[in-house]
Amino acid sequence: MKRRLRWIGSGIVLAWVMALAPHTVLAAPLMHEAPKGSEWIMADWMFLSFAVFAGVAFMAFLFALKAGWLSNLEDAKYYVLDIEEEDYYTPDWAREGGDE
Repeated sequence: MKRRLRWIGSGIVLAWVMALAPHTVLAAPLMHEAPKGSEWIMADWMFLSFAVFAGVAFMAFLFALKAGWLSNLEDAKYYVLDIEEEDYYTPDWAREGGDE
């Protein structure tokens, strides 16, 4: 009798687990079609693209350095101050002298 109840209880638990869990979750390890080691393909692709873009950026930096584009950065900021343009940011009351 004890043995029969144990088998019935095990069957009920198994039926309950099979009913609640999606079948694809249980069958996924058996139906896996990807080759062994393929979980690193995306990481390899991302590292390779990073290496290519970093290499191109480093080459552009070296070119700019050799061409002299980065030689006199101190004087470049003064050129921006010499450009005459309308002042959009200062309010009218500040130009007139404030609350005097």
